[in-house]
Amino acid sequence: MRGLICDDHPLMRQAMLATLKARWPGTALDEADSYPAAWHQARSGPDFCVVDLAMPGAAPLEGISRLKAAAPDAVLLVITGLTDEALLQSIAACGVAALLPKTLESSAMLDAVERIVPGLSATAAPTLAPRQREVLGLMGAGLSNKEIALRLGLSPATVKIHVARVIENLAAANRTDAVSRAQRAGMI
Repeated sequence: MRGLICDDHPLMRQAMLATLKARWPGTALDEADSYPAAWHQARSGPDFCVVDLAMPGAAPLEGISRLKAAAPDAVLLVITGLTDEALLQSIAACGVAALLPKTLESSAMLDAVERIVPGLSATAAPTLAPRQREVLGLMGAGLSNKEIALRLGLSPATVKIHVARVIENLAAANRTDAVSRAQRAGMI
């Protein structure tokens, strides 16, 4: 699954990226800060695009129309603070799957994205307990079970159980595969 996050405000774009990555760590996310950058990134064939309607490089209607043309199979979700009803109706007619207000809570945005983007919920990452995340991070740093046990003040047997759960939850073949999967998913 691949997504494209488009917003000209770096803080907003980074917040959306972090929010989506936390919910679906296995999803590859590209970013764009203008319509021309979004059109360029759209050539990579994203499955979905979350787009701020008011971005530099084009008027909203042209920007969304060209983005849809650049990524015809992508599900477009537009986030906007604009309230011009005629403009929003024109945007909706471009094949946009949803118009979401910028006032929406992040959890509601995630729920909307999950409902609208086919197959996205299936890519949801397994949930790791906080201690499992700690163990995973130390595994990624190359520490052995014994070293992890010393670092965390746990018994080696307890660490072995956490490692086994991490491997199981990530559907990995072994410890190395678990670290590799976690790195690709941005978990470590």
